[in-house]
Amino acid sequence: MVHNLKSPLQVIQTSVDLIETKATQIQEDSLFNYTKYIFQAVTKINQIMDTLMMKSRNEQKQDLHPVNINDLVQREIQLLEGNLYFKNKIRKKYFYDEEIASIPLIYSYLSQVFYNLINNAMDAMWEKKSREITIVTRQDDSNIYMDIADTGCGISSEDLPKLFDPFYTSKPPKGEEKTEGEPTGTGLGLYTCIELLKPFNGEIAISSNVGQGSVFTVVLPKPQKN
Repeated sequence: MVHNLKSPLQVIQTSVDLIETKATQIQEDSLFNYTKYIFQAVTKINQIMDTLMMKSRNEQKQDLHPVNINDLVQREIQLLEGNLYFKNKIRKKYFYDEEIASIPLIYSYLSQVFYNLINNAMDAMWEKKSREITIVTRQDDSNIYMDIADTGCGISSEDLPKLFDPFYTSKPPKGEEKTEGEPTGTGLGLYTCIELLKPFNGEIAISSNVGQGSVFTVVLPKPQKN
């Protein structure tokens, strides 16, 4: 699919190059500006497709191989930009530990964990006027951490112990929404995250304040040195 899309994009890019050359020759600045916007859009589409191809290749690998958390997060975010709610309705802050180590993981497992946690963060903020997601990668001598913080509704102390139980959810099932746009759930998202992290001895830590938001922290142990 990506290969088939790249062919007409190449035609568009070549045509834009020709128009740009003509605009320069006749000194038509407005035409030159239009070609600049088209070229930027084509470049962005190509980048997204390259990311999609890389993600697809990585997710075909079902054995352990070195994964850099920063690279994974940045690729997944680029794909999430296709979600207009994520792109336009939520402020994002990203802080990456540039020295973070690559560790043996199954890419598709961790990308699914990231996707589930981001979706939960967006759902938690759906009634909020101020929506902000902060993603942090960090490490210490023993572990690599990925924090996903939101400014959502928060979680009560009574509900925290039940979050990873299968089929537990505070969201209504599909078709039983009380208001338009209300997020729905099956109660399997966080349970799935924990199951996907088990092969790497990974965990998820949670801190939350009702009415202020939550922080979900993925904890991934580093391989022990002999």
